[in-house]
Amino acid sequence: MTLAAASGAAAAWPWLDPDDKAVCERSWSALLLAGALQRGDAAWGALAIERGVGAPAGRSLPWASWALRLCERVGAPAAAGDAAVAVAAVAAGGIEGAPDALTRGALAGRILAQHVDEARAHRWLLGLAGLAEASWQRNPRAASAATGALVAGAAAAGAREVVALWTAPALLAGDDLEPARRFGEAVTAPLWLLDGLVSLWLDPAAPDLAAPTLTPLLALWLGGAELAPPLLLALAGERASPVRRREIHSLLATRPYRAALAASVRGALASAREIVAGAPRSRPTERGLVEAQGELLDALAERLRFFEGLMSFRDVLGAGAALGPPRAQGGLSLLDVVRADLRAAVASLLESAPWPESWEVQRFGVLGSREQPIGHWFARATILMALLEIGEVGRDVRADAAALLDEIPAGELRYFGAFRDLPPDADDLAIMLQLAAETGASRERAETWIEVMLANVDDDGVVPTWFYRGPAGPTTPGATWAGDDCTAVRLNLLAGLLSFDAARFARLIDANARRALDAAASGDAIRGACFYDGAYTDLAFLRFARLYRRRAGDAPRAAEIAAVEAAVLSRMLGSQRLDGGFGTPLRTAACLEAAAMADSPDPLLIERGLRYLGERQLVDGSWPAEPLYRAPMKHGREGHHEGRALTTALCARGFAAALSRLRRGGERRA
Repeated sequence: MTLAAASGAAAAWPWLDPDDKAVCERSWSALLLAGALQRGDAAWGALAIERGVGAPAGRSLPWASWALRLCERVGAPAAAGDAAVAVAAVAAGGIEGAPDALTRGALAGRILAQHVDEARAHRWLLGLAGLAEASWQRNPRAASAATGALVAGAAAAGAREVVALWTAPALLAGDDLEPARRFGEAVTAPLWLLDGLVSLWLDPAAPDLAAPTLTPLLALWLGGAELAPPLLLALAGERASPVRRREIHSLLATRPYRAALAASVRGALASAREIVAGAPRSRPTERGLVEAQGELLDALAERLRFFEGLMSFRDVLGAGAALGPPRAQGGLSLLDVVRADLRAAVASLLESAPWPESWEVQRFGVLGSREQPIGHWFARATILMALLEIGEVGRDVRADAAALLDEIPAGELRYFGAFRDLPPDADDLAIMLQLAAETGASRERAETWIEVMLANVDDDGVVPTWFYRGPAGPTTPGATWAGDDCTAVRLNLLAGLLSFDAARFARLIDANARRALDAAASGDAIRGACFYDGAYTDLAFLRFARLYRRRAGDAPRAAEIAAVEAAVLSRMLGSQRLDGGFGTPLRTAACLEAAAMADSPDPLLIERGLRYLGERQLVDGSWPAEPLYRAPMKHGREGHHEGRALTTALCARGFAAALSRLRRGGERRA
C-alpha cells in the first residue's frame, strides 16, 4: 500500500474539521510508511475514520473525533491521530469489508503499541476482548414469550467501543486503565440509548425502524411487560412510511415510554457520576480525563432533557397533529383491515382463474426430454382447495373443483398430464382426494387413482412418493425419480386418506403415520422432506394431526402425534420476528395457520402476523410468487416452482384461518 493510495483515501474527507483532517492524514500516512497497516486495510480503514469523525452519512457516534479531543486532554497530541485511528478501527464492525473484531482489535493494539509499551498495549487489547461490540440484531426472533431473553442479549452489546474510547487516552498517558474502563461500561447504556433517540426522532431513514433492527432503545421498551405488546404491534409490518412512523412516534412519546427511558438513563448516569467522583486525580492526565467524563455526563443529561421535551411536546400534539398523509385505513380496526385484505386476495384469485401464471410450463423439456409438458392440475387443485377452506368466496368453487376432477383421466393422475416419463405420484393423489372428499365429486374416478397407489404399497403399508406400477403393469418407461420417500408428501397423502375414507385406509394411515413420526423423532425438525421446506412440512404435520383427531376412530397413535404436534407448534410460533413475520409471507401464512390450531394462541402473535402479511400484499390483492416445491429447471438444473396465484392462495388460507381464530377467541376448533 503506497502513500499515494493513502493520500487518495484521505482526499475523500472534505467535510472534516481542518485540524482533525490534518491530524488524521498525517497519522494515516505514518501508519502506512511504518507498515502498521496491511494490504487492504486502507479501504475500510479510511471509511472507519470518515464515519468516526462524524461524516454526514454513517455512524452518528464520532469515535475518532472524541478520541482526538480526549488525547489532547491527557497531553498526548502527538499520538492523538493514531489513537483516533485505533478507536475507529475497534468501532468499525458495521463497515462492509472490515475484518472481524479480533483482527480489528489486533490492528488497534499494533497502532497504539508504537506509543506505549507493547505488553501494556496487549493487555489493553485483552481487556477489550471480553466486552461485546455493538451489533444490533436485524429482524431477530421476537415472539412474545421470548422477548425477555432477546432483550437481555441486545442490552449487553456495545461496551467494547465505549471502553476503547475512554481507555485509549489513559493507555497513552500511562494511567491506570481500570477507572476509565469502569466509566466506559457505566456510560455504555445511556450513550446507545440516546444515540438511538437521535435516529428514531431526527433521522427520516432510521435503520432501527426500516431494517428492522433491535437497538438497545427498542430493547429497553420491549423489556417492559406493559410496554412490549403495543410496541410489538406497532413495529409489525412495514415501518418506513410516514403513516407508520407517525404511529410509532405517537406511541413512544406517551408517558409510560418516556418514564421507562428516563429512569434507565438517569439511573445509569447517576452510577457513572459516582465512578467519576471516586476516580483518581493525582496526575494532570487523570484530572483531564475526569473533567472530560464529567462533561460527557452533562452533555448526555442535556440530551435526555432535550428529547424529553421533544417527546412531551409530541405527546401533547397527539396522533393526528403530525404533518403527512392521512391514516391509510381511515381508522379501521385491525379486523376490518384483515377482512378487506382477505376479500382482495379472494377477488384476485377468482379474477385470474384458472391461474395459468402458476402452471408449470416446461418449454425446454424435462431433464432432456423433447416434449414440452405443462403441469396445471396440481396448482389448480391447491388453489381451489384453499378457496374451499376459506369458505364464502362469492363463487361456486365446488363446481370448479368437480370440473377439474373430471378432467383427469381414469388411472392417469400425473403431474404433467400425458407426459409418461413422470409416473403418478402421492402428492397429486393427496390433493385430489381432499377435493373429492370436500365436494363429493368424481369419487368413482378417484377409485382408479387409488388403485394405482395400492399397486405400489409395500408389505409394511408404507406408500412411496412415486407410483411406478399400476394394476396393468409399469406406469412409466422412464428412469426413477429422486425423493421417493418425501416426508412432506407423505403427510399430504395422510391428509388425503383421512379426508376421503379414514376407516377404509386405517392400515395405511397407521403405517405412514408411524413413518412420519419416525421422521419427527429428533424434535429439532421433521426430517426427510425432499420437495418442500421446513415451514411447509411443519404445517403439513399439523394439518394431518388435526384430521387424525377428527377422523381416525379410536386414534391409536393420538398421544404420539399430539406430542409431536406440540413440539412443532412451539417451534413454529417461537420463530416470529420483530417485524411480525416469520421470514417470508408464505412462511408467515403457514405459521398463522398453525397458530389458529393452537389450544391457547397468543392474540398479539396473530395480530402481528396478520399485519405483516397484509402489508406485504400487493395492491391487486395478490402476493409476490415464492418458491413452493422442487421442480426440474431448464438445461438439467433443479430449482423450485413458484406462482403468484399459488402463493396468494396459501397466504389467503392462512389469513382466513387466523381471522377465524381471532373471531372465536380462545375456542379451539376440534
